[in-house]
Amino acid sequence: MHTKSASAANGCSKPAGEAALSIRKLLRTVQSELPFLKEAKDQFYRHSRRLLRLPHERDFRAIAHFPAAWRGSYVDVGANHGQSIESILLFRPSAEIVSFEANPNLANALIRRYRAQPSIQIRPIGLASAAGEFTLYVPSYRGFVYDGLASLDRHSAETWINEKTVYWFNPTKVTIEQVACKTETLDSQKLRPSFIKIDVQGLEYEVVLGGIETLKACEPVLLLEDLHADERTVSLVSELGYEEYNFDGSRLRKGAHASTSQNSFLITAARARELGVI
Repeated sequence: MHTKSASAANGCSKPAGEAALSIRKLLRTVQSELPFLKEAKDQFYRHSRRLLRLPHERDFRAIAHFPAAWRGSYVDVGANHGQSIESILLFRPSAEIVSFEANPNLANALIRRYRAQPSIQIRPIGLASAAGEFTLYVPSYRGFVYDGLASLDRHSAETWINEKTVYWFNPTKVTIEQVACKTETLDSQKLRPSFIKIDVQGLEYEVVLGGIETLKACEPVLLLEDLHADERTVSLVSELGYEEYNFDGSRLRKGAHASTSQNSFLITAARARELGVI
């Protein structure tokens, strides 16, 4: 049985939620009509966050608490538009970053952006439990590419953009690009990581499964989104000696994440001692 929150009961929650949805719908409509503004928007986003020292997610502030003696690489699985790379650089500007992105269109854009920074490697592959190939369906609307809506399922990619998500929707303006992607395993990359962020739209278990030997050898701190969405992931990391922590804005604490975050830190006992959080 569902119960109403106090804000819902007094009539505040629903109008506020509807207003937020309307704003997002309007922004999508504008960006679809003016796709050439995308690069300018992305550049403004990156530079303003660098200037204000604002990570794209609060949990990345925990990196500032990692011991300076940690020399391992920072691994970014699911680079997307480089948000995690930028957030890592705020707190570890000289870190060796190895970033994986299965969508070659996004990966190539990142390669161009960071080509003058030898400490940052972009690898245009996805990580999984085994090497393989797959097709990614990337939707566009009126020339604006919605990389974040790319899916392994063509129907999902085709139907998310509709009259409910943009104003004055015209179905003839939706196009789908089929992109060939490759996967390899984390273990095959021969890395020595101290930190790994994994955000791969529900495929986190596959990434961890393909990196068991690396995790055993290096015991990197893991940052996973929606850990409890797949209990196989919970069981696997537990078998590897990891325990769940959350970042409260000032320190790492043992236990499940706060309601304000979808992320979970996973830390072994040895790393917890080095961090002083055991």
